[in-house]
Amino acid sequence: MKKWNKLTIFLLPIGIAVNVVGGQLAIMLKLPVYLDSIGTFIVGSTCGILPGLIVAVLTQLLNSITLPTNLLYIEIGMLFAVLAHFFAKYERFKSIPRTVVNGIIAACMSTALAVPTTAFLLGGFVGTGASVIVTALMASGWSVLPATFVSELVTETMDKVIVMIIVFFILRAIPDRLLVKLPNARFFIKDMDEED
Repeated sequence: MKKWNKLTIFLLPIGIAVNVVGGQLAIMLKLPVYLDSIGTFIVGSTCGILPGLIVAVLTQLLNSITLPTNLLYIEIGMLFAVLAHFFAKYERFKSIPRTVVNGIIAACMSTALAVPTTAFLLGGFVGTGASVIVTALMASGWSVLPATFVSELVTETMDKVIVMIIVFFILRAIPDRLLVKLPNARFFIKDMDEED
């Protein structure tokens, strides 16, 4: 396994920037998706868990400047860094169907982590487009917990499937000559197995 090199270090701020721009765009446009984990999945899958964790944590810290409640979900970003590594390791980015399943897995796990925080600490409202769904459900008579669960599951599933498809195409676009320099290259380039 290759150690960190200049390319890995170079990808950290790029991953953070991609996350922050995506997250801020979703907040400004009040989209019912988050788009703040693309960089985490790219770096986590190509560079490993620790670089992915760095991207995830710094993203949450930066995004919390405009939306302080982001800090309450820092463990979800960290989960994505770990998932990204294992999705790459087990060849889960090899086809669109597998990639969509990745999104569903990530959405279910992040929903399980997010619902208690959103429902009990924030009353179901997180300041994103997902709050529109909660508001509509609560206005029709739903209580906070089920409204939050449905809102989180719907928005997380949409978000993570979109994110995973974007990640799939980005990973496919990375030339082998660059990919081979990254720590997790062996998950993507099969003829490296004998060298590790």
